[in-house]
Amino acid sequence: MKDLTIIIRKCKKGDDRACKALYDLFLPYCYGICQRYGVPNQEIKDVLQVAFSSMFSSISLFDSSKASFKTWFTRICINKIIEQRRSRYSNQDFAAIENVDNLTFIEERDSLDSQMDRDYILKILGQMPEKFQCVFNLYILDGYSHKEISSLLGISIGSSRIILNRGRLWAKNALTSFLQNS
Repeated sequence: MKDLTIIIRKCKKGDDRACKALYDLFLPYCYGICQRYGVPNQEIKDVLQVAFSSMFSSISLFDSSKASFKTWFTRICINKIIEQRRSRYSNQDFAAIENVDNLTFIEERDSLDSQMDRDYILKILGQMPEKFQCVFNLYILDGYSHKEISSLLGISIGSSRIILNRGRLWAKNALTSFLQNS
């Protein structure tokens, strides 16, 4: 991606056209992350603005030897979404999950029937309750560890595991329901 390297270098120098090009290039990607994390439609513009503002103000810190730009920007987007959620909700939603008896842990990875396409799966996952969605996405889709999730969300590692397993169960039930009704 030689072109992206040139655009980033120009952005670091303050070139407005390069900044606009980078914005246009990554806007759909950031929008997709917002949708995947269940950001309500009326709040997506705000999250996008905050994510891009943060990215442009810290672009001088981007180091391509440590991560790709896409990986670096993904972290910014996810962190801004989490900050937005944190400002709306306390950790009560997560804490309530910790105090439940009869925990069910799901370790197997169920395969999906070929009837489902990626867009429909993402649509179903977008309906997942927020208290599960964030941990589920961070762990399953973005590869964060329970320790990292714990630190990001201010919850215990055990809570992260419980929430993930509840999210998996919710997703399994939602996808199974779809397959049975098709």
